[in-house]
Amino acid sequence: MIFVGTLEIVFNKPLSNEMLKDVENLVEFLNRDYLKRGAKRPEDAATIKEYSISSNIISMRIETGSRVRPDEASLRIKNAFANNLGPKYKIGVRDIILKNVKIVIEGKISISLKLPFIRNISVEGDKSVIELSELHEEDLKKPLFLRLLRLIEEKEKRIKWGGKAEHWILIKSSGAKIEKPVVEDPNKILEDIGWIKRMSIGQWLYTPPITHLLNALKKLFLDEVVKPLGFQEAVFPKMYPLEVGLKTGHLRGVINSMVFASLPRSYDISEYEELIDSMYVMDEVEPQELQKYLRPPSYFLCFAQCEPFYWFFENEIVDDSILPVKWFDMSGPSFRWESGGIHGIERVIEFHRIEIVWLGKPEQVIDIRNKLLENYEKFMDKVLDLEWRMAWVTPWFYEQSGVVEEEQREININVPGTIDFEAWLPYKGPREDNKNWLEIGNISIHGTKFTEPFRIKHNKGETLWTGCSGFGSERWLLALLAQKGFDIDKWPKKFVEYVKETPFPQSIYTVSYPKTKEGKQLLEKIISQFKW
Repeated sequence: MIFVGTLEIVFNKPLSNEMLKDVENLVEFLNRDYLKRGAKRPEDAATIKEYSISSNIISMRIETGSRVRPDEASLRIKNAFANNLGPKYKIGVRDIILKNVKIVIEGKISISLKLPFIRNISVEGDKSVIELSELHEEDLKKPLFLRLLRLIEEKEKRIKWGGKAEHWILIKSSGAKIEKPVVEDPNKILEDIGWIKRMSIGQWLYTPPITHLLNALKKLFLDEVVKPLGFQEAVFPKMYPLEVGLKTGHLRGVINSMVFASLPRSYDISEYEELIDSMYVMDEVEPQELQKYLRPPSYFLCFAQCEPFYWFFENEIVDDSILPVKWFDMSGPSFRWESGGIHGIERVIEFHRIEIVWLGKPEQVIDIRNKLLENYEKFMDKVLDLEWRMAWVTPWFYEQSGVVEEEQREININVPGTIDFEAWLPYKGPREDNKNWLEIGNISIHGTKFTEPFRIKHNKGETLWTGCSGFGSERWLLALLAQKGFDIDKWPKKFVEYVKETPFPQSIYTVSYPKTKEGKQLLEKIISQFKW
């Protein structure tokens, strides 16, 4: 990355001939020393290529590398002239203006022209050239330039990255367990027997029987994995101000998958009379008309579920007496717009999960993650007897928060990153094909990814980390049914015990529901097993 531009230093009076030697010496000092500080290589630093003087203006053509930015170089140059010429000649710097700035980058990078200081973007061969508008001293002192460079760097990394699937490294697996795979799609069976009913795309109503199974599985998970480690239940909001998404980075990373909420334009019902009259007479609602009565979106619906945890501790100073903090939330749904990938209850827009979150010193966060990892493995392997695998997928929370890290060549699970838990779905195809595995949960160490933007501090200045883990209840149940089928004699014994703790709910029969005769017969066969 190379920067070129012209810096003008505007003084409050013309420069005299006696100042010329001092100017020459200052330029030599800047090029030899001051503009090289912070850079290990000369090409990463800044250099004044040439300069000229006209009345009260010194015009300099500067070129900088990646370690000394143009804004930094400009302010260093201004300070050098103000501190050296000012006291000696009673002259002051009125302004500095950075003109004709070009950022030259290897590869093709696109940047929004809506940014106020972006003038033009062009591609010259295998390079991208970003031209900036004129910048004055007050602009150079802002972090806008730094943020722009970070944005460019992230875009470069994303081009090289390639996505999560390309950075998947197997850590451990159960090995092959299933000799005679179930070939039926559980989603189709659940819909045929009327235990789930689609309300809209990616959204289902779960009737009491499948709700009973989901609750039994969640309770079993809490008892086996979460509560033995001392996690306590909290209730998190499920609609968050946009500012929270800006700090977590989700607005930058996954805005295309988020669902937003708008408040009514007014609380005065009389202002809606025209719309109400239209709906009354036409018996329909036009979304575009409705939009006129709403404020712009100011919230997003729960996406990662852990965001309120970091918000709660924002600007708080904690001490060892409360560390580590270990909470979980299971109070409501999460929302993700999955577009074309939606299928059954395994990939939906509205879903439910238990979100486990913790805060502590690095060694505490790592220890908790490792203990959770042990419990997860026992839960998958011994309690549910699933065919499973776990993989290191470093980019998970970085990609979702708009940040991509450099690829790690070797696995070190005690650094920030994510481990995914996956289960084989036999009805999709052979286990050898990665497409036939479903991510059912994950566990992450964030490092300071969230403690820094939310300014969560330790009273003695020690570093604080966070971690989180998500248990998607629909996906776990789907994986269980995909591998065990609907014959409860083949279900894990401990799960059956939890299912039997309370009477099994009655299924819904109407003249027209379930929809087919075959569905009704299959329902009769399945529910006959739950009479105890």
